[in-house]
Amino acid sequence: MEGTNYRRDLNPFTAVWLHARETVRYVIEEKSDGFVWILVALAGISGALLGTLDTRTNETFPVIGIVLGTILLGPIAGVIGTAISAAVFLLVGKLFRGKATYPDMFRAVATAQIPNIWLLPFLLIWMLAFPATFFLEPAAETLVSGGEVAWTVFATIVLIVVSVWVFVIQCQSIGEAHRISSWKGFFIVLVTGLAFLALLIAIVVAIAFGAMG
Repeated sequence: MEGTNYRRDLNPFTAVWLHARETVRYVIEEKSDGFVWILVALAGISGALLGTLDTRTNETFPVIGIVLGTILLGPIAGVIGTAISAAVFLLVGKLFRGKATYPDMFRAVATAQIPNIWLLPFLLIWMLAFPATFFLEPAAETLVSGGEVAWTVFATIVLIVVSVWVFVIQCQSIGEAHRISSWKGFFIVLVTGLAFLALLIAIVVAIAFGAMG
């Protein structure tokens, strides 16, 4: 596959939305390790905040404590998640004759998470301004205004759109790292997802049979 061209003045935080392959190649070849670690840390914080959505975490910890906890633990989770994802996508990609190295794939996975980084201020505003709709609180105990309902509908739409777009960008990013088509990148993600689902089902079945035994 021919090399992907990119502009030297490309801004990864904006370009990745519409030019994922160019952005990934730019990050792989031009950006420093420090920049990649920043992406991983910020994406980890965003993921940690998303992990508290629709939970009762606020019944155990104050909201400010949750925010501080995600800032401290999110980067660690981001590093672990990116490292594992890069390794899996690298191995599965070899089945499709991918040519990526592990550092290249790590950078590609990190770059694909940039849209989630954009969600950081959005999630913080939602958590701090509308905790009754951010966390899972019993409807009978919570008075929710019309404005909060409207915000929740808007926020849900934003999360769905960004999630779908991250998936599309991820397929393109994996394809670029492997120097193969985005469609092959899609099948790499699909195969990985199906394998993970099969493993999860096997674990659940084994636990169920163990409990019955």
